[in-house]
Amino acid sequence: MNKHRTLKAVGFFVVLAVIVAFLALPNSQAAKGKPIKWKATVSGDMWASGEFVGGVDHVNINNGVGTNPESCGPAGNSYSYLELQLFTPSLQVNMNGFSGDYDLPSPYGFPKTIAKTWPDCVAEFLNSNFHPTPEYPHVILRFTTCGCGNVATDLMAMQDGAILPVHMMLLFFTHNWYTLPTSASTPVPYTFLNLNMNAHGYVKTVGSLPDIYIQRVGNVWTVHVDTLFDNLLYQDTLQDYNSYDWPVKISDNILGQYATYVPSTNKKGKTTWTTTYHYPRAKAPLQFQIAFTKY
Repeated sequence: MNKHRTLKAVGFFVVLAVIVAFLALPNSQAAKGKPIKWKATVSGDMWASGEFVGGVDHVNINNGVGTNPESCGPAGNSYSYLELQLFTPSLQVNMNGFSGDYDLPSPYGFPKTIAKTWPDCVAEFLNSNFHPTPEYPHVILRFTTCGCGNVATDLMAMQDGAILPVHMMLLFFTHNWYTLPTSASTPVPYTFLNLNMNAHGYVKTVGSLPDIYIQRVGNVWTVHVDTLFDNLLYQDTLQDYNSYDWPVKISDNILGQYATYVPSTNKKGKTTWTTTYHYPRAKAPLQFQIAFTKY
């Protein structure tokens, strides 16, 4: 069943402003108590120059806990997280071998790319740019214990050498998500395309390591990612999904998010917009590691 939302233009921009403000919270605001100092080093299919230091050069490295039923299942389930947020430094993401669901073709692509159709625009956007880009100035790599069947959920309380499967969210977020037309006569507006790589870690074969996990060794929490986005518990087709909320609980995919909207005039002569959200998706192998060091 399709779900449409009708929002006035001003109201929708307020919603976007709140989202951007929340995503940009530094560690001292995102979690209670005295913040931990973190450094992070990236290796593998994502290339980054040097070491990221939380609080330096527009880098946030956060840790915390929560009880979010939308991403962790039944209400009251707790989780913990580690995340790296980048605003200025460059991060190169290399991916190949796109496959899977292309049944929602989209005319919307990423700015300054030649390929404007899904999923080719994804590969070009990731591989031909150093990230963050001016149009997509915010990159978040977030790892939580949500939805991975863990009995232990506190990353900070892990024993030395312990391993926990984690949920990965790699988000490329634009500050100017879309441009709303000012009148019904305005041509179809350009829509920016948010990108979220979403996968829940799991053990594929008995005795093997999870495809996404965190291992603690001393003061270093290292994230290992080697996924095909193929956890069978999270393979909803999204055929009829068009909610504003990211479908992170139900679909492990490389997900795009864009909006289409249609103006209408009510009896008082005011214009409102019927907004529908779309989620084209793809799959590709992704391998990298991030070592989070507490100091």
